[in-house]
Amino acid sequence: MICITSLQITYAETEFEFKFGSSGSGNDNLNNPTDVILDNNGKTIYVVDSNNNRINVFDDDGDYDFKYGTFCDITTIQDCNDNADGADDDGDGQFNGPISITRDSFGKYYVVDSDNDRVQIFDDYGEFQTKFGSSDSGNDDYLGTTKGVAVQDSTRDIFVSNIDNDSISVFDSTGDFLFDFDLFDGNDDFKNPTNMVIDNSEEMLYVSDSGNDRIIVFELVDGTTCPNGTVESVDGVCFVKKFGSAGSGDGKFDDPTGLAFDSTNNLLYIADTDNNRIQVFQITEEDTCPNGTKKIVDGVCFIEEFGSTGTSDGKFDSPMGIALDTTNDLLFVADSDNDRIQAFRLDIEAQATVPNKPENPEALPVSPTSIVVLWEEPELADNVPEISGYKIEYKISGENFAVIQEDTKNILTSFIHQGLDSKETYFYRIYAINSEGTSSVSSLTSTKPGHSITPVGLTATAISPNQVRLSWLPPSETFGQSISNYEIKQELGPGVYDKIGTTNGGTTAFIISDLDTDNEYTYAVSATIGFGSTGESNSASVTPRENSEYTDYSTSTSTQATVSTPPIKLTASSVSSTQNNLSWSPPSDDGDSPIKGYKVEAKEESSSFITLVEDTKSTSRSYSHKNIDADTKYTYRVSAINSVGVSEPSNQVSVSPTTTTPQISPIGKLTIDEGKLLSFTVKLSDSSIKDVSFSLKNNPPSGAKIISSSGLFSWTPSDSDGGNTYNFDVVVKEGSTTIDRETITIVVNDVKNTEPEETEPKDTEPEELGIAPFVDESKDPQSYVDRYNNEA
Repeated sequence: MICITSLQITYAETEFEFKFGSSGSGNDNLNNPTDVILDNNGKTIYVVDSNNNRINVFDDDGDYDFKYGTFCDITTIQDCNDNADGADDDGDGQFNGPISITRDSFGKYYVVDSDNDRVQIFDDYGEFQTKFGSSDSGNDDYLGTTKGVAVQDSTRDIFVSNIDNDSISVFDSTGDFLFDFDLFDGNDDFKNPTNMVIDNSEEMLYVSDSGNDRIIVFELVDGTTCPNGTVESVDGVCFVKKFGSAGSGDGKFDDPTGLAFDSTNNLLYIADTDNNRIQVFQITEEDTCPNGTKKIVDGVCFIEEFGSTGTSDGKFDSPMGIALDTTNDLLFVADSDNDRIQAFRLDIEAQATVPNKPENPEALPVSPTSIVVLWEEPELADNVPEISGYKIEYKISGENFAVIQEDTKNILTSFIHQGLDSKETYFYRIYAINSEGTSSVSSLTSTKPGHSITPVGLTATAISPNQVRLSWLPPSETFGQSISNYEIKQELGPGVYDKIGTTNGGTTAFIISDLDTDNEYTYAVSATIGFGSTGESNSASVTPRENSEYTDYSTSTSTQATVSTPPIKLTASSVSSTQNNLSWSPPSDDGDSPIKGYKVEAKEESSSFITLVEDTKSTSRSYSHKNIDADTKYTYRVSAINSVGVSEPSNQVSVSPTTTTPQISPIGKLTIDEGKLLSFTVKLSDSSIKDVSFSLKNNPPSGAKIISSSGLFSWTPSDSDGGNTYNFDVVVKEGSTTIDRETITIVVNDVKNTEPEETEPKDTEPEELGIAPFVDESKDPQSYVDRYNNEA
């Protein structure tokens, strides 16, 4: 968009200074001069001497210096030759009705050779360089009755007006045709477009739409996307506005032609040819105009007109081309039908007391409840005091702007806006402040709060003539993973970055040293998390200066606490028909402020969320939702709370407790000895059921008891119960309704009547012993007896 310097201009009435030229064909003479241009230093004046088919060159006092060009009709090859300096072909350096001239930043001069349907290019000494254009209307490079030419410095593209086609043709620096355009602002079109001028400081193209008595303004962009508030005419050319209509009043025209733009003071000079005057306008971005000016349309303020019909000094007869000499504060006018050039003194005192407006504001989502706003520090004129702070305003759709910060009281070019609604789009605008006052407002920027998956809010600050400090905010969404480190990258070319350093995952600042003073550097940062590297942050550019010095601001975005990211991994389970249990994990980022509690919300079916607990005031990450209705869908969400505020809610989970008839847990067959205590508690499958009663039915054994409220059963079998088996029921009721019964079997062992069995002795014959193996049966047995006795 148009970037306007915040200047308070004292514009005194323009005064005639001097003139040169008279009718004729001699060196000092002019015959229908149609345009004028100066060299870069304002020392040499080039005049298109149209009817003499030449360029006359004068010094800054209007004294003749040299000339180049003679007549040649290319179509008929009449009087064409190759005598011009640098000529390759017959006709090079010759003209047939030259009408306009411009100069590029490389010192090349472009002359519209109108009746030869071409543009010729010369150096500052008038030596022919090259030419382009065609007389064949079937060719893309056709230039039928060409009138105006302008060069875009950044691309060196050449814009040429084409009367026959009522269009603007665009060529590259070598003269190759690129594209043309004739429509803008919907289906509006040109009628006899003539002169053009480009404000190369802001890439703005101004066109005299002479046949429609108006001026058309375009923004030239690199790419195919037009800025907000503009309308694409063709790739790279965006319609901004139009102003003027037929008439003789302020801001009205009759065949406007020559244009000149003063980018220092944002002044547009227009030769209102058939009204024989020059009109002066200030171009702004404001809806209102400065005091002493008159609003024509938004952003165009009429300042003054000068000149009238006549031949005396300061009067005109068909003024056409105009040129500014900003070095000497002069405006040169080609007074065409008076065959002269007139110079006027411009008395402009730019009292640039307040700063220029902040540039290139950008709003980026940091989290679902916060946005970081970034902008660039404006350049200051020499007599403008240093910036001391910024004023920041915001609004949402349908509301008026409100002030967030009346004065930040520091020169940081970033601000975090917190506690926002993720459903709303927020619009921001910024003002710069110095000791003299407040600048005009920046352009708008807007976004919605939301998770960031890359580092955001990157700023670059020069802290010495050869050092830069970077600071940024971490991504709010890391998918449950921790940040292991950050990679610092420097731009090598458009969109191409090279890694120059790293920090650990807990550090969001980095200092770069050994830089060149007055050289611009551009940086970006990416984060490394569990699954790999994130994308790159926003880029930030900075130029270290000799006077750059470090200031530690406690409100730096790199240390400013924010609300946390939401809790993660929320789960819910039904533990009974009247209770759900919740559990969750803490936020991945506490916003540099410890979590102190959680907010728990729930909703039934499709109703709205209600708060169950405003603040648990605990870091415990579980909650039981009790006394709820069975067979009802409950949806839950949880938010984290730190010293800054409440985070965005977690993921949502739903669960439906189901009504089930409580049942007695199986007891089975029991065995007990007589005289011993048997005790157990009858349990239900749903332990949350409280208002029930227990009883024994169907012939329970004598003395058996059950506590009605708790289900505790007890019984000690007597001697008489021994050897018996008892079958009976345990019954559970809710109120008067039986909800379950269980048959129990108890076997009682008859311990006392159980005696050991007696066994009858058996009649057995003595077992006959055999002869020992050591006995010799051939000996007398008495010998063994005698031997035994003797040994004894």
